[in-house]
Amino acid sequence: MEKVPPRGALEVAAALLLVAVGGYGDAASFLLLHIFTGHVTGNTVLAAIAFTARRPRPWDPVLAVSCFLTATAFAQRMRFPAGQALGGSRFRYVLLLEIALLSLGPLLFLGHRPALFIAVMCLSLGLQNGALSQADGVGLHTTYLSGNLTHLMRSLVAPGDAMTASRERRIIPVALCGFVAGAACGSLMVLHAGPRGVWGMPVLLLAVLGLSFL
Repeated sequence: MEKVPPRGALEVAAALLLVAVGGYGDAASFLLLHIFTGHVTGNTVLAAIAFTARRPRPWDPVLAVSCFLTATAFAQRMRFPAGQALGGSRFRYVLLLEIALLSLGPLLFLGHRPALFIAVMCLSLGLQNGALSQADGVGLHTTYLSGNLTHLMRSLVAPGDAMTASRERRIIPVALCGFVAGAACGSLMVLHAGPRGVWGMPVLLLAVLGLSFL
């Protein structure tokens, strides 16, 4: 009889794929429209610069932040029961919605609808941000690095529970590498395939969807 990997290992594998998607999306959207898809801090700074420097399309970063936060709130609302996020049907519904939005993104960009492209990209990453926030008991943000680095520094400087701290020191550095690898992949895909390079993100999400059925 085939052995099924433990739930913690599946959560980590799914989270690492989602982290790669987060880096991929940030790199792709920044190359295409100079907007981050999963980074509220970066977009807030870009909005301030755009308004003070009177740059064109100053509302794009504001739109990005609004869509990201709205989708995050929606995905968090869908997470019941919270302890069954990866294998639950609601997690799969959120993931399918993210896949659908990301598949639509390049068509909107090619159709010269940049605002809609920003909206669907940021809604997608916002859904991801709210859908899964920990793996194997370790708090993990899949769309940005700041929170993950904070968790890692805390585990190194002032560890609480020894077992959790050990998992954080093991998982978070791999997640950071996954984010950077995803960003590099997103950059290469967009540079070579243009906006169609965004379609690499749904492929990674389909792998996460497959893991959720285990």
